[in-house]
Amino acid sequence: MTLRVRMTQTTIAKVAVVGSLVILGVKLMAWWLTRSDAVLSDALESIVNVVASVMTLGAVQLSAKPPDEDHPYGHGRVEFVSAAVEGGMLIAAGAFILIHSVGSLMDRSPPIENASWGIALVVAGGLINLLLAWMMISAGRRTNSAALIADGVHILSDSLTTAAVIAGLIIIHFTGLWWIDPTIALMLGCVLIYMGWHVARGSVNRLIDRQDDGDIEKLKTLLQSHLPNGANSPKICSFHKVRCRHDGSMHWIDMHIQLPGEMSVAQSHDIATVLEKQAISALGGAGNATAHCEPCEDCSCDLKRSASTS
Repeated sequence: MTLRVRMTQTTIAKVAVVGSLVILGVKLMAWWLTRSDAVLSDALESIVNVVASVMTLGAVQLSAKPPDEDHPYGHGRVEFVSAAVEGGMLIAAGAFILIHSVGSLMDRSPPIENASWGIALVVAGGLINLLLAWMMISAGRRTNSAALIADGVHILSDSLTTAAVIAGLIIIHFTGLWWIDPTIALMLGCVLIYMGWHVARGSVNRLIDRQDDGDIEKLKTLLQSHLPNGANSPKICSFHKVRCRHDGSMHWIDMHIQLPGEMSVAQSHDIATVLEKQAISALGGAGNATAHCEPCEDCSCDLKRSASTS
């Protein structure tokens, strides 16, 4: 991971912590003024945002540490742990909101107070949310950071729930329908549980090395271009066992390539080195690749026949 990438990730993570604290303060003020269940639900999600942003900052800083004797593959997986915990927190917040909103529906919530002030504050918090989510998701995709993307998606979901809260407050302000507030809170709880499950499942898949089909396709396309009928050099006879996993922004690639048995060890090593560098570049330029060389046993292989006659 380059110094520039590390600085970008750390800076965005710090901005997320500050932004989440500001948003939480705005939404707590809105809840204190309105006593709305929907606004409370939105504020609870913002509390999760603050905790998650602090965790993301720690995960990004730790994952940026270079490999050492105890961690030869680096520290990138801590980002997936952070994202999985964040998903669990979203699920827990959603469950709490569901229980609270059902109770409010059964007990008949008191009327909303100061709805106009509540609307103004929630709108302000929602706009800050959108800006923060866009910054984090963009930076996460640019630097291949699972923690930044997960936190950005979480904050984006907060923006969507905030929009629902605003719509509900406006309707309540003009109609006085009390049941709209806990009903919106109920729906928001379901959304949070779904979003939390999505984030947690994706992170757990990374932790257990579920293969990224997109990465494998890129690697196979690269290797196919080096086959005898491909457009790129150096040439290889064939390939198999292409595998890849990534920890944060670091990719770990291994592949088996077949070369004419008549080639020297030095020649085979040079070809493998070229393909290893190209494989890392194809997936973003950060990581480690290993190409295992095998002798080609296909008598019909043009490359093998050419090497035999030379």
